[in-house]
Amino acid sequence: MKIALRSMVRSANVVEVVKLIDEFDLPREAIPTQWLNEPRVWDALLERVPMTAMIRNLGKMTSIGLLKPFSDAKKLVLRKLKDETALKRSRIHPLAVLVAQKIYAQGHGEKGSLKWLPVSKIVDALDEAFYATFSNVEPCGKPMLLALDVSGSMACSSIGGSCITARETSAAMALITAVTEAEHEIIAFSAPARGCESHRPIYGGMHGGGEPGITRVDTSPKMRLAEVIKRIESIPMGGTDCALPIVWAARNKLNVSGFITYTDSETWAGPIHPAQALRKYRDGFVAEAKAVVVGMTSNGFTLADPNDRGILDVAGFDTSVPAVIADFVRN
Repeated sequence: MKIALRSMVRSANVVEVVKLIDEFDLPREAIPTQWLNEPRVWDALLERVPMTAMIRNLGKMTSIGLLKPFSDAKKLVLRKLKDETALKRSRIHPLAVLVAQKIYAQGHGEKGSLKWLPVSKIVDALDEAFYATFSNVEPCGKPMLLALDVSGSMACSSIGGSCITARETSAAMALITAVTEAEHEIIAFSAPARGCESHRPIYGGMHGGGEPGITRVDTSPKMRLAEVIKRIESIPMGGTDCALPIVWAARNKLNVSGFITYTDSETWAGPIHPAQALRKYRDGFVAEAKAVVVGMTSNGFTLADPNDRGILDVAGFDTSVPAVIADFVRN
């Protein structure tokens, strides 16, 4: 291996580099940077590159002309993206596929100057792979209650500087939960309707007067992500009182093991603090219930009781967060 790497560094011939890749089964990480602009080098790597690495480098391979209509490389990528066994073996999370699809479809990276003309069939294959990788998610196996912030800012806030919004991310997590968790309920922080003299409903909430409320979000495992987002967008927004899902569950006598709240950066407490609400809920319902508040674009906030190992604050969001949340609730 060391001999192969030294030979590659000294090589001035792309044919020799490709030969070394094939002979020693070299990964992309072993290839000197100057050779990563060569289509023939990527063509040699494509057969052996792992699924996650392939998806991450689709833009690069398209920019140098390897992936294009009618090319053999494009056909190989499509076969890999449609191979459910390979997707399962890769253990890639659906959210990572969704982010990759959004980045590839926009035709440029989040950083740097790399640009490409997306191949539409690859965009479509990534979309299908998003749903196919739901089976990669290990369920918590416990009753879960997801509470979604549906305020307008969720559609404007980007996750980790990427092109995916907090609304798309929270909707994706709602859909993934609907598919993978046998016992779940999904609700939204909404402005409850209240009557007035003209008998027309007036929506309240933190921004419209009245009390913040809860609306159930009807989701089905057969839904597509765009449909879930559309349903969320139709719900009048209410204040993100992070104790409210726990209070709502107690009021409706629901046995919940994990309360997960998704918001962008707005987190606050109303008449009762979330930690206090959770303690009361444990006394009356599930003794080991846990709560997670995810401020997906927040720089920092404090809602969890530092002495309560069953409450978790998450400031920021990336594709590793869902596994952290699942492990926290499960264990």
